[in-house]
Amino acid sequence: MFEGHPKTDDFELFLRGASRLGHRAANAQVLRHLLSGCAVCQDHLDAMGWSRQCIVRLLLPAAEVSRDTTPSATGAYDYSGAFSAAEKAVSAFLAAEQIPAEIPAQQILAELEALEERARIGKVKSGGVYTSPPVIRALIERSHSLRYRDAAEMLRLAQLARLAAEGCSASAAGNERKLADLRARAWGQYGTALRVCGQPQAAEAALAASLEHRRQGTGDPALHAWLLERTSSFAIFQDRYEEAITMCVEAGQIYQELGNDHSFAFTLIQKAIAILYSGEAAWAVRTLNQAIPLIDKEDPHLLVAACHNLIRCYIDLDRPDQALALYAEIRDLYKEIDDPLILLRMVWQQGALLRDLGHLRAAEAALLKARKGYQEEKLAFEVALVSLDLTTVYVKLGLAEEVRRTVLTTVPIFHALRVKLETLAALLQIQKVADQEQQALELIRTLHSLVEPLRHPAVDVDAQ
Repeated sequence: MFEGHPKTDDFELFLRGASRLGHRAANAQVLRHLLSGCAVCQDHLDAMGWSRQCIVRLLLPAAEVSRDTTPSATGAYDYSGAFSAAEKAVSAFLAAEQIPAEIPAQQILAELEALEERARIGKVKSGGVYTSPPVIRALIERSHSLRYRDAAEMLRLAQLARLAAEGCSASAAGNERKLADLRARAWGQYGTALRVCGQPQAAEAALAASLEHRRQGTGDPALHAWLLERTSSFAIFQDRYEEAITMCVEAGQIYQELGNDHSFAFTLIQKAIAILYSGEAAWAVRTLNQAIPLIDKEDPHLLVAACHNLIRCYIDLDRPDQALALYAEIRDLYKEIDDPLILLRMVWQQGALLRDLGHLRAAEAALLKARKGYQEEKLAFEVALVSLDLTTVYVKLGLAEEVRRTVLTTVPIFHALRVKLETLAALLQIQKVADQEQQALELIRTLHSLVEPLRHPAVDVDAQ
């Protein structure tokens, strides 16, 4: 038994899952230190690369459920049950992957990316190195990196990650729980890519599978927060704003406990999007202003996303001059990013600003450019939504035939997206009142409220 505080060796013994009877008393004392605020022990954990918050997140549920709530004859609680459950959780979390040799994951990823889709799938289904954890993680990371560049390839690589994770063995991952974590992350990325590519039903099923795998996993708090981010995005998509806000708050609490300010900023931005779509633009402004100082300066994408949504807030608050001033401030930041989807978002937003400021012909040019870009990227949601903004411009210009033509090309897109019948009915009604500005604009406002969940602000594509 150690005196005072556990030493590094004691923590090593605990975290490596030693369960011999001779260590039980010491391990129980370590557990109590982990659940306390001991600064000395925190220093030890920090030196080992473990934050106290991460360990508490991992252990606390098991400790609370398993602790014997009946005091012993001496009046002290028996922590052996808590230790047993906590030790299992930590042992599962720390289990090493059983990889026979170093896997050149990036080399294998490059090999897969050079193949056509059917050959890629065949390689992954053959198993072996193609279903190893390093390769699965590389596929997930590469898929994620394409979120602003190539949505279709993002989806193809996410599908490969999912197939590889399903083919991975528990021994390769370390144990069944770590395999469940790996599959949760692969299915989560797959669901996100499906949502980005406009396949909401498949995305919902994939995210549900991801959550089920997480429930069977180690309880990794970072994974939990990561999945909360993705499910909150889908909740926004489905018009479940209060639920999305709740998820963002929970994910943010985890990131705060883990000391990750940048990821906490992401959850605040995601929360602001849900707040904005619920009609509370002023509240969203406050939330975004809370997030911006926390953003890592080396992540321009997240800063652009925050500013993009702040501009949108000002537009909704009927403060176009303030929106334009902010847009002018961040134009150089936009130009530093060469991701095509981000640049399309910039052009789209420029068109909306010009429209609201009354520069209708300039707005038309920007919106036509944005719509063409989204058509080339095969992003139907964005094509449809830009078309609505373009319709507003034509109504204000008094170009009834252009209104009807734009609506006519937009109807099949909304139909393919399986929007509600009332949405299609409102769209078709615009054709009938194309030459009546007030009625047409009112119908377009109604349409925007009906399809609002379909919007994809830059951050909503998964910036983490």
